[in-house]
Amino acid sequence: MSEYDLVCDVCKKPLEPGDGIVSWTSDGTTERGFLLTHADCVPETATQRAEVLRLTGPNDYLRFVSDRFGQVIPEPEPLRAIVWALAPFVLRPDTGVEMDILRAASFGARPGVKPGTNPPPSAIPKKNVEVEAGK
Repeated sequence: MSEYDLVCDVCKKPLEPGDGIVSWTSDGTTERGFLLTHADCVPETATQRAEVLRLTGPNDYLRFVSDRFGQVIPEPEPLRAIVWALAPFVLRPDTGVEMDILRAASFGARPGVKPGTNPPPSAIPKKNVEVEAGK
C-alpha cells in the first residue's frame, strides 16, 4: 500500500481524496467517532463533517487539526490515524492540490480563477505604497 492510499473506514474500499469525508459526532465540548469514509458511507449519527479534498490543503488541514485542540476526545486513535493518513497529501509538493497551486502561481494566475478572466476585486492584491516619514 502506498503512502497515498486511503481506505474507507466503513466499507474498506479504496478512497480518493475527492470522494472522501471525515465525519464525527460533537456535542460542543466532546468529539468522538472520527471516521474517514466515502460520502455514501457517512453514518447517520455523525453531526460534523469535513471534505477530504479541502483538508488536503495546508490551511484547512491545520485549521482542522487546531480545532481539535481544547476538545475532549475520549478515543483519540481514530483521529490520529486520519491526521497521519492525510499528512502526505498536505506536506508533499507533488500532490495534485499543491501542484495546482504551484502551476497557477508559475503562470501569474490565482488558484480558482479561470485563465483569461478577470478575478474579482477582492482577489487582486493591493500594491504596497511606501511612505517616507521621519526625516
